[in-house]
Amino acid sequence: MFRSLCLGAAACALSAQAPALPLTYDALLARAKPDPALLRIEADLAARQRQLAATGGLLREGPTVLAEAGRRAGPVTTTTDRFAQVDAPLLLAPGTRGEARRTLEATQHTALALGKAEARARLRHAYLDAWLAQAQLRLRTDQLATMEDWLRVARARVESGSDPAYQEDLVRGDAVRQRTELGEAQRRAAEAWAALRALAELPPDPQPLADPGPAALPDPGPLPAAFEASLARRSLADRLAAERAAFDLQQALRGARWSLKGSYASEGEERITRLGVAYRFPRAGELGAQRREEATGRTALQREGESASLQLASRFQTALARLRTFGAPPESRGFTAALQAVDLRLKEGKERPSEALFLRRQLLEAEAATLQRLRDAHALIAELDLLTLGDAR
Repeated sequence: MFRSLCLGAAACALSAQAPALPLTYDALLARAKPDPALLRIEADLAARQRQLAATGGLLREGPTVLAEAGRRAGPVTTTTDRFAQVDAPLLLAPGTRGEARRTLEATQHTALALGKAEARARLRHAYLDAWLAQAQLRLRTDQLATMEDWLRVARARVESGSDPAYQEDLVRGDAVRQRTELGEAQRRAAEAWAALRALAELPPDPQPLADPGPAALPDPGPLPAAFEASLARRSLADRLAAERAAFDLQQALRGARWSLKGSYASEGEERITRLGVAYRFPRAGELGAQRREEATGRTALQREGESASLQLASRFQTALARLRTFGAPPESRGFTAALQAVDLRLKEGKERPSEALFLRRQLLEAEAATLQRLRDAHALIAELDLLTLGDAR
């Protein structure tokens, strides 16, 4: 028993000392916060549902009921008078309201499904940006350490007379540049981590992020047909139809002028029941202004819909064109071995600092470009996945 307790305590201590595993995208999904854009979609849909629920059947809004009671005192008897009145504003456009309800129900399903997919895509882009910033920061940190070693080697070679003094100055100047680039990389990494923290439950201190792995770019052939039947296009069509139906319903509500009225009164021995209609007359110029508002509003909705459709199609065509010209995904081996080889040749005296600095700068830029290209490949895959998503996940 005692031995088991000791083994358990040792295992706990080792696990506590073990470094945390890098966070994967799936781990970030499990820690995702409620997405602000998705919450705004839900709030807007709830507001439209409330506005639609305020009217129903032939009624423009809920009926207003007025009830009064009072004591009537006379020379002979004392009674209680009662009065009740109902005002029911009418909306003589049941088809308009029915269309608004139908389109709202359709857009609720597709808008929420697309909103969830867009939230996942935003998290994935934030993860890729944070991973890239961390990888570039590690690269700059390692290269600054290399520059400090090179500076000691260059100083020793100058002191021994093997190289002129400007060779040391070249290395020292490159080290200053490396420190500047390292500071910029630290700033980008901090900003990228803050952007990722806004979307997922993460600690303030940056945690290592797992490599996204090789990028498997899709075949561009079937993508146009998938886009035509995509959730993004269906959601846009449903949203535009819902906006037009909501606009027509608002115009019908503003143009409704008829109301049903009824009242019942009890005054002493008398009982009085009344039933009638009311009509609100427009002011001068009101009907003309309403017609202009309706015409310009529908034109604006039509142009906004056309613009949104063109923007969505252009977004897909841009992603598709990038896919067709992207080329082969970047290789995973990078340029680390080449950088180490240049470092070794300098330390062995086979390369002068002026020559090694030029080679190292080219290899460093190639390594940074490889990391950027891997991030861009995964971001392109995420964009195409979103634009060709076909089912309401």
